[in-house]
Amino acid sequence: MSAIFRRAYTTKTLIPPNVAAATKLSGSAKDAQISQLVSFYKKLPKGTVEAAKPVGPFARYKAAYIDGENASVTPLLHLIFGVFAIGYTIDYQFHLKHHKNVEHH
Repeated sequence: MSAIFRRAYTTKTLIPPNVAAATKLSGSAKDAQISQLVSFYKKLPKGTVEAAKPVGPFARYKAAYIDGENASVTPLLHLIFGVFAIGYTIDYQFHLKHHKNVEHH
């Protein structure tokens, strides 16, 4: 989750600014509703949300090499090496292994 998304949807925005002043209203029906509202807001977690741990190999790779302060050129080097390894493997399987000990025809 991005920092903007976390900041936009924190519990701070759910808490009304003056809940305590609302308890001074009169009326038994209003008192019950306000007390339910106050108890709901008291149960909400306070403070900042911890960053979620990445789940799965791609999320861990992204957290390690791409996101935040860890951003580097390493994923590009991994991609270049991966393309080279896959290309060489394909060449070996379809062409090179047939000419390993024999002259090229």
